[in-house]
Parts: sequence; C-alpha cells; structure tokens
Amino acid sequence: MRFNPFYYLENPEFMHYEHVWVNFIKNDILIENTIPDEIVESWIRCKAAKVDALQGQLPEQDIEPAEVLRRIRENTELLNISTPIMEMMIDIVDETDISVQVVDRYGMILNNINKGSMLLEMDLNCRIGCKLEESNIGTNGYDLAIRHRKPIGVVGAEHYCEILQKQAVYAAPILNKDGEIVAAVGMTVPLEKSNRYMLGMITATAKAIENEFLLQETHLQLIRQNEDQKNILDAVTDGIIYVDESNMITQVNQEMAKMTGLNREDMIGKNINLIQTNPKINGIISAALRGESIGKAKIVGKRKSYNCVVSYQFIVNQHTNESSRVLFFIRYEEIQELADKMNQENRAFFTFNDIIGKSAELLNAIEIAQKAAEHNVRIIIEGESGTGKEMFAQAIHNCGSRKKSPFVAVDCGAIPRELLESELFGYEEGAYTGARKGGHRGKFEIAHGGTLFLDEIINLPIDMQSKLLRVLQENKIFRIGGYLPIPVDVQIIAATNRDLNHEVENGNFREDLFYRLNTVYIKLPALRDRKSDIVTLVNHMIQRNKNQFQNKVKGIDDEAMSVLMSYDWPGNVRQLNNVVERMMLMAEKEILTVKLIPLEIRAAASEPIPSIPFSGGLEPLDTVTDNYIKMALSSCDGNIKKTADLLKISRATVYRALKR
Repeated sequence: MRFNPFYYLENPEFMHYEHVWVNFIKNDILIENTIPDEIVESWIRCKAAKVDALQGQLPEQDIEPAEVLRRIRENTELLNISTPIMEMMIDIVDETDISVQVVDRYGMILNNINKGSMLLEMDLNCRIGCKLEESNIGTNGYDLAIRHRKPIGVVGAEHYCEILQKQAVYAAPILNKDGEIVAAVGMTVPLEKSNRYMLGMITATAKAIENEFLLQETHLQLIRQNEDQKNILDAVTDGIIYVDESNMITQVNQEMAKMTGLNREDMIGKNINLIQTNPKINGIISAALRGESIGKAKIVGKRKSYNCVVSYQFIVNQHTNESSRVLFFIRYEEIQELADKMNQENRAFFTFNDIIGKSAELLNAIEIAQKAAEHNVRIIIEGESGTGKEMFAQAIHNCGSRKKSPFVAVDCGAIPRELLESELFGYEEGAYTGARKGGHRGKFEIAHGGTLFLDEIINLPIDMQSKLLRVLQENKIFRIGGYLPIPVDVQIIAATNRDLNHEVENGNFREDLFYRLNTVYIKLPALRDRKSDIVTLVNHMIQRNKNQFQNKVKGIDDEAMSVLMSYDWPGNVRQLNNVVERMMLMAEKEILTVKLIPLEIRAAASEPIPSIPFSGGLEPLDTVTDNYIKMALSSCDGNIKKTADLLKISRATVYRALKR
C-alpha cells in the first residue's frame, strides 16, 4: 500500500486492520475476531454489492437541487436546532481540518460545517446533497450509525474503499421522542488526528440535539396546558387523557399516570401508543370515531394491570378552534375486589388453632403446613374423606400473606365435565348459546391475589389437567371465547383422597402436573391412626355444640368414650362430629352414655372381624374374598352398611360379592 497511516494512531490495535483488509479484498480471507462485527458485516455486503474497493476516486453523485431543497425544508426544525450545537462542538475541538455533517435518515447530507480545507479537497462526497450510503461509498460511519441505531466510529482501513482510509468518521443517530431515527450527526477528521475521545464527543452532540428537540416540543405542549384544568382533572378518581387530532397526548391526570406507571411529564407530548392497553388504544379511538361502543379495556401498567370501562368525548376549543379527544378509564376492578371480599363464599374461616389434636402424626402435618404457609408455594394435601383437608387449606391461607384476599374452593368432582372449563377459566359474552351477558369470571380470576383450593383434583379429566398445567406454567388464562390472556396470581392448594403417586403410575394423573403441584406434600392421618385425639375431639365438639342445641350436656361417660375409641371411623372426624351431634340431640341428661351411640357403631366397635377357616386347599382369590364378605355380612345380621363399614369397602363391593 502507498499509504500506511496507522503509525500515527494512539491505539496500536488499528495497525492490524490494514493487513486484515488486504487479506479480505485480495484473497477473500477474513481473519476472525480482529475487527468489530458491524465492520465485517458491512465489508461482506459491499463485496456482494460489487462495490469497487480499489477505485481511484468515488463515483460522482448526481445531486438534484429540487430534491435537496425539499429535504432541507422537511428538516428545517432539525437544522435550526443542530446547527448552533455543531458550530459550538467544532469550535471546542482543538484540531484543524475537521468537518461536521448532519445527514437525514436516508443518509443525505443536509448540512456541512468544516474547519480547514484539506477534507473538502480530499473528498467531494462531503457536499450537501451527497448520499453517504453503503452502496455508494462502501463502509462508512453514517450508514452504520443509522443501520445499527448506535454511535459508531469507522477508522482508516475499516473503510471498505481504499480512498477513504486516510480519514476517520465518527457518527451517532438522532432519535425523536418516539425512538425513531430522524437523522445522524458525525465528524470526519484526517486519520492521524483521530483519537478515542471523538466518538464520545459526537455521541454527546447527538444527545444534545435530541434533548433540544424534546425540550422545544415539551415547551409547546406545556404552553397549552391550563393549571386550573390540571387541578380539576387530578381531583377525579377516574383515569383521564386528552389527545389531539394527531393522537399526541396533550393532558393527562394523576390517576391515569398512576395506572400506567408512567410519569405524567413523560407522557405529555408523546404518541398515545405509549399507553399499553388491550385492545390497542388506537383501536379504541378508531372505534369511538366510528360511533361504536367501546366497552371494556385493560390498561397494562408497569406495575399492575387495570380492567376499565372506557368512555369517549370529543371537545372543541371555541377560542382556538382546536379539537381534543378525551378518554375516560373507569376502573371496575376495585369494585369487584370489594365485592369479592364481602362475599362470604370466597373467604377462609379456619386457622391452625381450629385444628384439634395433639397426636404426633397430626402435629407433624401442622408443622409442615405452617412452614409452607410462610411462602407462596403450591401444596398437595392427601387425606381420606373427613380428615379436614379444606380446614388445613383454609388455615394455610389465613396464615400466609394472602389472608386478606379471596379463598376460592372448587370441588373438581362435583362439577359436570362439560362445565368444568368455564367454571375454572370463565367465558366471554357470546362464547356459546346461553352465555351470560358481559361474560363470566372463572374461579382463577375470582381467586386472583388469593388462594385457589382444588379439592379432589384426581377427578379432573386428563384434557383439563393439560390446561391446568399450562396455566401453572404461564400464570395466565384465556376465557372461553376470549383471545386476550388474563394474568392470574393465585396460590394453588390441591387436595386428594388417593395417593397421587399411584395415580400417576396408573395413568390417571399427569406426571408433569403432579411435579408442578408437588412443592409441598402434606399427608393427613386418618382418625383411626390418631385415636389418642378422640377424647380431645369429643370434648371439644360437646363444648362447641352445646349452645347450638341449647341443652345441658356437659360431658360423656367412660363407657361411651371407650366405644368411640374402639371404632375405626371410616368417615374420620366428620363422621365422629355427626355422631356426637346426634348423641347430644337425643340426650336427656348432662352426661352422654353408651346407649346414645348408634347401634351400628356399638356393634362394629365390639365385634371382631370374622376369620375364614383354612381347609388346607387353595382357592381363587375372588372366591376367598367373596366368602369373606359373606361371612362378615352374616356376623352383621345382614346389614349391608354395617358390613361395608366393618370391612372398609363400599356397599357396591358387598352387593357384587353377593351376586357372584
């Protein structure tokens, strides 16, 4: 090469660039990790576009004066703001032979301020009206700054065309208030006079131009504002926003700023699209202009989302003839939340103090539940019917940070399959024939911020298990007939009377859903496994029910208590409570006696399970089982229910054994 300017550079790493460039141009070899990615990509594009890297001079551009004049007029405000800033910057630089240019977003030079004459003699492409596009002059700072939306320096042999390698160009984009590129500003200096601070200087220059733009536009908007109107708007509890005919925000009240999570000052003068809503706010305005009913919309704020009813009004200023569109966002979420809190159906009443018993098995379950309540984790509670699964769930809710929010219980086995999805996720108006006007919130929405208790979750159909898994993964739901995702924040507590591990193995429950739910697993002991608690439970039930039945029952005698202790209680605490209530209803004295205990419980508590004599031969298991059930039935005097309770099987099983 005839010229090797890199010996003049402060940064020795640039001395390698000429070697890399030569290898790429002549040998089509690119040494990796030696120059910035933006430069490499530009070289590749230039070579693909057949830009001549070794041409003696750049092709002269045809400049159309009318087109240049039109673009200058379009950018009059930009030039008025940028020119004094550029002049100040070029005066600060203690160098001669420096040129500062402003180009529009297409790369056409709109203004050129220079100090010295060397650059102009060297490069005619610095003239106003020239296009500094990559396809014209190869790799250059202006094209890359606009292309990559960031400040970039192109120094010496980083230029694709050899003729430009005696200079360094530092350029930075200029953005408008909407983040769109409107121009770029840059400086060109001889290579030997470039230094590492020039990129920072041109970046500061671009930022100064941007700030001046913003300052002027904000000032114009502030002039239009009326302080009295501002105070009135701030006194309104609904969100209010004014936009002009160009959809630029001219006024906004404090409540609207609060809902969006934005500073009011940052919103004024910006496009209405700054506010995130579902559906899009431009669509809301378009619908209003067409005279259509707007209805509901969701403001998606930085910190929180708000469901609102939106209304619209068109206002014309009689003095200035200027028109404004006023949008009112009326929140209904707080009203709904208040209604939910007043709804007794969605409240939790039990605490851990209401769980009666001192057995080791029960205390261990309580300890696990209390620790789980300290964190918003998902919980599975396993226990037989009547062991108090929902009581534990309510206690966990009331012990945690969500205690002031709804507790919503869903019996997955009690809701018909075809209604289960709409009950959980809700539906939109018109989703199906007979759908409620205005739609319907599902249990997930009602429980938002609180706890959703899914009782007997094993009864969920497999397809609903898949949908529940997706909700747990994404923390959002879609109503039936809806297309907008609804974020939900709920703590899930699931309950089952069966071992979910076995159900997973048998294919009745999704393994991935089980692991998603199984952060904490609590197994509640059956009452037969903690009979030491029966005395405490019975005495507690007597004291609790005494006022309800308005009798003088004070206690229970030892014989009656012994019978209750001997029974295995297949219905657990719920069955025990029912028996105690019945005894209190039938009692005529202050002490409950054994005669008040239902006959079937006395009989089951006093009679051993019959045994089958072994004859020495082997029989099929079904035959042995059927015979055993028939012997038990005989010992219970033909009482089907008593037999089922004694053997801890269903009555249907007894009937099947009799038929065989």
